[in-house]
Amino acid sequence: MNNSELSIITSSEDVFPAPRTYVGSRHWEDFPNQRSRNNAPLHNGCCDNRMTEVECVEATSRKNVRDVLSRSSEDVEKPDLGLWLLHGLPARHDRWHRLWRIRGDDVTTCRYGLPYSSSILKRSCDVIGSMLFLIMLFPLFLVVAILIKLDSPGPVFFRHYRVGKDGKHFVLWKFRSMRTDVPVYETSPRSGEDVRLTRIGRIIRRLSVDELPQLINVLKGEMSLVGPRPEMPFIVACYHSVERERLSARPGITGLWQISPARAFPIHENLHYDLHYIRNQNFFLDCAIILRTISAVIHGVGAV
Repeated sequence: MNNSELSIITSSEDVFPAPRTYVGSRHWEDFPNQRSRNNAPLHNGCCDNRMTEVECVEATSRKNVRDVLSRSSEDVEKPDLGLWLLHGLPARHDRWHRLWRIRGDDVTTCRYGLPYSSSILKRSCDVIGSMLFLIMLFPLFLVVAILIKLDSPGPVFFRHYRVGKDGKHFVLWKFRSMRTDVPVYETSPRSGEDVRLTRIGRIIRRLSVDELPQLINVLKGEMSLVGPRPEMPFIVACYHSVERERLSARPGITGLWQISPARAFPIHENLHYDLHYIRNQNFFLDCAIILRTISAVIHGVGAV
């Protein structure tokens, strides 16, 4: 996980369940003793037995095909509007678990979000939203900048090269939270006790305040308020075709992965969250993600 990743904990109960072994519906082949009792007249010859097995397999196959078609039809016809993010914990927990089980190349939803990603509506929301946040948070910017200068020698801002939409490189801005002698592309701290962090750095990372200067990137059009996190160039260089789909949308300050239970794991190991967002992104999903992000920050639980 890199230094600029935003990792927001939305609830102490939003955790992944342990991997489970799922058992399908009860078929004849699962209960050989019961099948023998119920179909005793058919078990006088091996041909009858084989015929019964074939009928059971065919019935099971037809049922599985109907289930797959039903799930695929549901995924294709209904884009994700993000309403489940605003529901109670059980509904969110179930949806997170469903997304967790989907791998990047298994996402079957139609690409509803690609036209919206470059639409006037999304860009207008980014410009208006970033300007409002910058105006409202300007006093906080001044206070944080003064505290950083008083706490340790070095610049107020930390700059990082990242890869944005269509593979274009840009400079990402953050408030500096680590000492100046730390290598630029060093791994991100995993706890508040990391010796590389400054005293003020521990606080601003905990509250996710260090990410706020990225509003400037949003205003410049390099990022969006909501989207996949921008990755470092040397990681993007190893992307395969499916992974490169992350570059079809502007990276965001927050996103689906950042508010998921998988936020404690590296971005490149959880690309299916970003792919699900990219293929479903819309105005309502963006609003739901922003509301969940603000709620988490208000509760005072943020990145390490």
